[in-house]
Amino acid sequence: MRKERLRERLRQPSGAAATLAVVLILAGALIWFGPYLTRKEPFLAATPAPAALLPPSEFPLAPQQQACMSSVTINPNSRVAQFGLRPAKTTPRGGPPVELVMSGSGYRAVAIVPAGYLGGDLGLPITPPKHALIGSACFTNRGTTTVLLIGSVEARTISRSETIIGGKSVVGDITLTFADDHRRSLTERLGEVFGHASNLTDRLVPVWLIWMLAVLVAFGVPIAMVAAFYRALREDEATAQHSH
Repeated sequence: MRKERLRERLRQPSGAAATLAVVLILAGALIWFGPYLTRKEPFLAATPAPAALLPPSEFPLAPQQQACMSSVTINPNSRVAQFGLRPAKTTPRGGPPVELVMSGSGYRAVAIVPAGYLGGDLGLPITPPKHALIGSACFTNRGTTTVLLIGSVEARTISRSETIIGGKSVVGDITLTFADDHRRSLTERLGEVFGHASNLTDRLVPVWLIWMLAVLVAFGVPIAMVAAFYRALREDEATAQHSH
């Protein structure tokens, strides 16, 4: 009888503390991660050529000259092409018009940057393909003055794409990313995010395994923390009881 009462006394304080820890962890997770998971915003659909980590490089494109990148990933969410350019010389008329042609197997989309821009990062709406494909992106200077395309020659940011300007292969890439103009939350596109993560491993890590790991991390880590906290409390209480 006395032993049962002792066990009950040991169990109650640690159980209440463990319950409080669970509540605090869940509340903290909701406060901290809730807005991030539910906030709707545009997101990157693909990054064929990432931006430079150091000061960017500039690729001059003469009037009527063309710059093309091969092996460019284009998917159905690629509705906005993002890149940087500026006129080689500052004039009151701004930069010349630049045509962007996206093409692939059974796919072709054309968009034009109107003349008059001062330079910087641009978002150009394009028509995406119906399914993901590997294609090319070609920039053509349709004006009478030279334009500079922003890119990178850093080895750590150069992609698999080959860049050809004026018919000659050059070292480096023109910085190019694709964004989706539809606002969605992270929870609404978890499947796509995990799909991209699987693609980075060339499908060696399947999507179902990434889902399983995500669930284990999301629930397993907090449970393990609470279990360790509960065990430490029980050990401290037992030690205190034995000392009396």
